Amino acid sequence: MDKTHPTRQRRGIALLVTLVTITIIAVMMGTLLGALDSVQKDSRNTAALLQANTYYADIAQWLKAFKEKEQLFRTLYQSPIPLMSEDGAFSIAIACKPVLAGVNINWLGMEHDTKKYPQYATAQKLFDAIAVEYALKDPAMLLEMLLEEIGVGSKFVEKERSRLSQKRGIASFQHFKSILSRYQMQVDDPGAGGVPWDRFFAFVPEAEVIDSDHISAELVSLLFEVDMAIAKEEWQVGDGALAQFASTYGLEYDTQIFSKHFIEYAQCEVGFEYAQERYRFSFVDREGEVKHFEFLGRQ
Repeated sequence: MDKTHPTRQRRGIALLVTLVTITIIAVMMGTLLGALDSVQKDSRNTAALLQANTYYADIAQWLKAFKEKEQLFRTLYQSPIPLMSEDGAFSIAIACKPVLAGVNINWLGMEHDTKKYPQYATAQKLFDAIAVEYALKDPAMLLEMLLEEIGVGSKFVEKERSRLSQKRGIASFQHFKSILSRYQMQVDDPGAGGVPWDRFFAFVPEAEVIDSDHISAELVSLLFEVDMAIAKEEWQVGDGALAQFASTYGLEYDTQIFSKHFIEYAQCEVGFEYAQERYRFSFVDREGEVKHFEFLGRQ
């Protein structure tokens, strides 16, 4: 009868122990290397954040000192502006977009405010037009969800309305998209995601006017009942854009809602290079006040 040789058995056990040990070491090394890489990335991100803060402070001072603000922002709205030091040691690019180039979505909650009824009527007309143009499955539900977030939905009792409308509201496009996601999950309306909502609405609770010089062709089409193809071909943003377009096509609009003057209210993003990688941060310039710095990380 065959018998396992003790020496061979010990060698087998030793080999198994060696393989297990090597495996454990390999896993540990992989974990340590991964942790080291994470630490290095965190270190770079922290350093890039500090650099972004420095750029932000410099840009804020530059913007506050700049005299021709209207010309500057009209240029920034068209294309980014690159800035570079004389020695070429650093370069950044600033791009901005107008914050109020749309109908304030929070106006949908002003139906019972007699002073702001024109704003409500404008927002409701636009919402209804979007529902038809993009064939929303259940616009009534979406509207109710928006109103509840604004603070005037049917689930809120009457006595709470004034208090809630002061504290609530849809304050950003990201905020709006979270509501839209909930609506899509409940209704199974994938088409709602294809609506270019940010080309129709602004998401600033306190906004009382629309930057008429920089609204989109899509907004012009739905709000003034102009054929979309004509609007996209003929509409040109710029100084006095809406007044000129209205004159050409015989349109009427409320000058109390559509601003006749330049509005200094811009959302800006700055791209810069650090450690051979590109990073971004954003801020808001409102009537000479630069604020709301946000580090957006690597591109």
